[in-house]
Amino acid sequence: MRESEQSPLLLTRPDIAKLAKVQRPVVTAWAQRYCGDDRPFPRPTVVDGVLDKFDADEVVEWLRSRGLGNNISFAEDVAIHAALDHKTSMHPHAVIDGITALLAVKVMLGERLGDLTPDDLLDEVEELDPDNEFLCDELEALGDELATFARYTDRMSDAAFTSVDAFEAVMARRFRMQRPELSDSALGAAALSLGARVSVALAEDTDTLFIDPAPASTDLLIALRAALPEYAEPTVMTGGSSTPTARLALRRLAAHGLRRESPPEEGFGADFSVDRPAVFLTQYPSSSTTGYTDVDILAEIENISLQMGPGQSAVIIGPAATFADPLREREAEALRSDLLRSGHLRAVVRLSEGLLPSRPGLSMALWVLGAVDRTIPAAARRTVLADLSAVELTDDVIDGVIADVTAAIGPWESVRAHAFRFGHFYKTAELLAAGGVLTAKPKVHRPPVDAGEAAARVLELVGALDSAAGLVDGGLDLRVEYRTTRRPRFQTAGELAAAKELRVLPGNRIDAIDIEARGSVPVIGTDEILGRCEVGSRGIDRLTFVTDYPSGRYTEPGDIVFCTSPSFGVIVDVEGSSVVMWPARILRIADVGASGLVPELVARHLQSGGVGAKPPGAIRGGSAWKTWEIPRVQADQVGAVTAALVDLRERRAAARRLLGTLEDLTTTLVDGVAHGALTVAPAPQTVTEKG
Repeated sequence: MRESEQSPLLLTRPDIAKLAKVQRPVVTAWAQRYCGDDRPFPRPTVVDGVLDKFDADEVVEWLRSRGLGNNISFAEDVAIHAALDHKTSMHPHAVIDGITALLAVKVMLGERLGDLTPDDLLDEVEELDPDNEFLCDELEALGDELATFARYTDRMSDAAFTSVDAFEAVMARRFRMQRPELSDSALGAAALSLGARVSVALAEDTDTLFIDPAPASTDLLIALRAALPEYAEPTVMTGGSSTPTARLALRRLAAHGLRRESPPEEGFGADFSVDRPAVFLTQYPSSSTTGYTDVDILAEIENISLQMGPGQSAVIIGPAATFADPLREREAEALRSDLLRSGHLRAVVRLSEGLLPSRPGLSMALWVLGAVDRTIPAAARRTVLADLSAVELTDDVIDGVIADVTAAIGPWESVRAHAFRFGHFYKTAELLAAGGVLTAKPKVHRPPVDAGEAAARVLELVGALDSAAGLVDGGLDLRVEYRTTRRPRFQTAGELAAAKELRVLPGNRIDAIDIEARGSVPVIGTDEILGRCEVGSRGIDRLTFVTDYPSGRYTEPGDIVFCTSPSFGVIVDVEGSSVVMWPARILRIADVGASGLVPELVARHLQSGGVGAKPPGAIRGGSAWKTWEIPRVQADQVGAVTAALVDLRERRAAARRLLGTLEDLTTTLVDGVAHGALTVAPAPQTVTEKG
């Protein structure tokens, strides 16, 4: 069956939700909301009982046109889903191996595989892989379904824009493939970026060979390709093996166009040698070293260091328990001490937890090795240690590590001249005397303080402080009179509603997917009422509200917004023009001046009385809103009471700004003084003249 005749891929609603990375009910909401003439939700292509199935291409195009969902790679994920969901009797591992082989072939041939007959395709593969190192077995295993998967491969490449991107999309699914040899040793993106960028910084020239002795690990080498300039053509070397994971590694390198040199015939054993500038870039554990003990890891690293000559270095990421912490086994401790004593180990950087996703509680460390500097006596050698266990590996932090490491790998003059950002240099002899533990005290990094900017900021904050303080304590003119009277009879909200002096309006039922940060129309829901977030921090697009909620309503200035679940809360919307979100509701006063019902007075009274508080163990809130007692003032008092409450509200807001300004001023002053950029001058003495 040719590509044009291939049956369309069908997706169920759960499939769409999974691939779009939304909750299942969201897809139903899309179908219900977008049912008009303008880009309606796709209609089911097949109805299988109660199960609707939709054409995948139509869903992809619809989501793209609407800008919905939380998955920017939806199209390529659909294509991968199609290939992996294909009904076949083959083992899932054989399918994955076949797909990655086809993607590598597509990169190497540069043409559509669906246009080739199976025989022609196999002939091409035999020329690309004459020794059957990484392609032939995988494609032959596809058997009669080779042509089908070739078409799927074309579709995946089109959806991902390139075959390389499609290959990486497949690799990104390794954690769902139930192949622990691929997922258990996979480093996180930050650790990969660190290792790759440090390796690029240590490479002496474009002829540098990048070596990973592990036969099946390619993550660091792929990260290295991304860290190099696009025009660079790096050469790599990996360990030799014929395991399925090693063959997959070769396919991945081929897909990325990395030139690979064959490893030494004897492997990376005790007598191997590399006679050109090289950077060893590897990790522990890797897919081939997951069972290694501390002794195994350190012995392998020592073997690399023994052959290391001028122009060669090593960047190794491994467990901090092996690289930096006290060791339990004497043999392991002796091996690490020998590495330290040899002069090869130049820098040790302890890293944070979470860099190995399969073991998030495992702390990692970075080792940087170089050729021995024979100009420095053994007793005078130094090693740079850094502790980043509490520091996130951002791009800026990695830049700092690179600067420290490149200084550490250079001659002693570069170490002495460098202002280390994270590292400290220690005498190697002292580290050995202390038992060879390689953990530095954390060096807290603070950005430099510009003295002029700090002084100007202090003056600005002092001015803002004086201004805010004046609003808080200046010019308050609040006069009250007391009178002896019986307890007033309050009318209830239900009575006022019956008299049409008060209205209770429901909130708008808004779909959560339409709420966005700092939307153009403020949304007031239970989170805003209960103080969990500020009013205005959430909102909804005005056009969306008008179009999708034609019966929706805005608040008016002075509306009292309340909720009784999950607990009681009440605020006044002073400005109005907001959208109240259900289950919050609105108390709207018909005529403040004539009724004597002052919004802030009512809200504060209800809040202080706790009328809606939920009793312990109850399902519903306290008293129903109709029973709430509402205070009222005489009509001639409305203006004075309103003005007083407005004045106090503005002073409360000024007081909050005052506290914020005080915090900013304190922080600015402390940073400036601590960094030596500012000093505090004593207050001038006032001298009283005699005479």
